Amino acid sequence: MNENAVNILFLIGELPTPLIIMAISWSMWRSPPRFGENGYNTKRSRKSTEAWDFAQTAYGHYATITFAAVSAVTLAVGLSALFLKFGETAGFVTFLAVTGGQVAALFVIIAVIERQLKEKFDEDGKPR
Repeated sequence: MNENAVNILFLIGELPTPLIIMAISWSMWRSPPRFGENGYNTKRSRKSTEAWDFAQTAYGHYATITFAAVSAVTLAVGLSALFLKFGETAGFVTFLAVTGGQVAALFVIIAVIERQLKEKFDEDGKPR
């Protein structure tokens, strides 16, 4: 398989993930799931309906914006690999780096929301 085909496959493999996360999070931002439904579901977010609602909206907001940027970076890096004709090894390393960045973005969003939940709600989930 030539290097362009490999880089196209890498781009096809890595671009849908941030787009899907962005679409789902936009939906959560605009129409948050009701308490107990699928959504941003952590121990702290389940403490109360107020905490739940805050977490759904916050996750939707942060993830939509973050993954719009991650999608753009993913596309730019993928097209760069394609047009600069990265070899198979360089393309794979780029693929791993982009995928790692996508996963890291999720963990950063989770950390931010958990910190905000801790600041805004007490241990019983009541607003401070």
